[in-house]
Amino acid sequence: MRLKISAATSRLAAGLAVAAITLGACRGFLEADKSVADPNNPTAAATNQLLVGASANLMGLEESSMAMIVCQWVQQCGGVGGRFVEQQAQYVGVNSDSFDATFSSLYTGGGLIQLREIQSRADKAGDKVTKGIAEVMEAMVIGFGADIWGDIPYREAAGDNPMPAFDPQMQIYDDLQGVLDKAITDLAGGGNGPGAADLFYGGDKAKWTELANTIKARLYLHTVEKLGNAQYAKAIAAAQKGISTPNNDFKDPHTDATTERNMWAQFQLSSFGQDLVAGKPLVDIMKAQDDPRLSEYFGKNPSGGYGGYDQALANTPPDQISPIAGSDRASNGGFSIPIVTFDENQLILAEASFVTSGASAAAPFLNRVRALHGKPAIGSPTLQDIMYEKYITTFENPEAWNDYKRTCLPSLRPALNKSAIPGRFYYGSTETQTNSNAPDDSGLNLFAMRNANDPNSCR
Repeated sequence: MRLKISAATSRLAAGLAVAAITLGACRGFLEADKSVADPNNPTAAATNQLLVGASANLMGLEESSMAMIVCQWVQQCGGVGGRFVEQQAQYVGVNSDSFDATFSSLYTGGGLIQLREIQSRADKAGDKVTKGIAEVMEAMVIGFGADIWGDIPYREAAGDNPMPAFDPQMQIYDDLQGVLDKAITDLAGGGNGPGAADLFYGGDKAKWTELANTIKARLYLHTVEKLGNAQYAKAIAAAQKGISTPNNDFKDPHTDATTERNMWAQFQLSSFGQDLVAGKPLVDIMKAQDDPRLSEYFGKNPSGGYGGYDQALANTPPDQISPIAGSDRASNGGFSIPIVTFDENQLILAEASFVTSGASAAAPFLNRVRALHGKPAIGSPTLQDIMYEKYITTFENPEAWNDYKRTCLPSLRPALNKSAIPGRFYYGSTETQTNSNAPDDSGLNLFAMRNANDPNSCR
């Protein structure tokens, strides 16, 4: 099992993956009547308890400080204040220790090992629905890791090899397509499913099946730059069976209870919350389109309007910068953070249709999203129109970084005096120190490193 890789990895995951990464946002769920047993210890927890723990881990990955740095690197957010937030926005202080716990949580603390245990138990119990749900979550967790780090352990990661090999990123993407195909088949099978232990969809297998197809489409997009535009046709085929209505959006569930608020809201209440502000490129795009989501994303600046911090020039007057505090999302700790949505699915169809068939084929999908947000239709959209809409849609979502690396849209300038926007993160230090197969990238130039699916820098 992966637990054998290092005791340090196990301790980090158990202590940090759910508690620290989620900043407490999920602790309340783990205090429910049927979740009091240790959700990260397969020998001491029931299958549904394991699923709750794995769900909390997934929520932690999607809302972690990783997502906040991505928000800054694609300049949806800005960093000010002279402390660590501003430094990270300028690509400073990011090293192999920065996301050590995040890397570990791909496997332990509710990661791959736990998800495989859930699948094994569900299979033995004849509960194909629960097995399918865990398989979709596996694809999301490992896909998250492959998107960020490229080559990571996968095929040997949940076995008994204490030094699992690092599999090639493109192989992992292909493997995950197979996992998602299995999940779709299993979700159509028998079994009672997890019911209320499914924090996302309450055991609704139709919604999980749609999610699986949207994830398939998303992963196909992630291979376009390397494998070519033929991947767009595969993305279309999957997205056509993907999330069919906003009511089926995959969101992290939260409440206003102190321990269950979303991480973004909790961060705004911390001593560093005021350092994370609106980014100028996103605010400018939204203002130009009179997008009604401005107040959802950002508070008003001291001048009474909306503006963002220019990370490339680093000289925006303070009275022109909108905070994230005071926004509808930050003021509402119970806001459920969107992770995979109908909007994203439609915009996958728009991008793929534009490239394969032209503007007229893309327009219905783009305009369906714009109509939902009270914006006028665009008769003959450009790829920029599509990617601007997706840039808005994926606020606070790591998927925005994948979109930017693939399309280089919107056109962004690197942070002040930097040569490029980084394309990946360093591996966690615990992994590089305890797994002899781990590539040691700690001394490499952050701006020169790229993953296999993204061979070309935008700058």
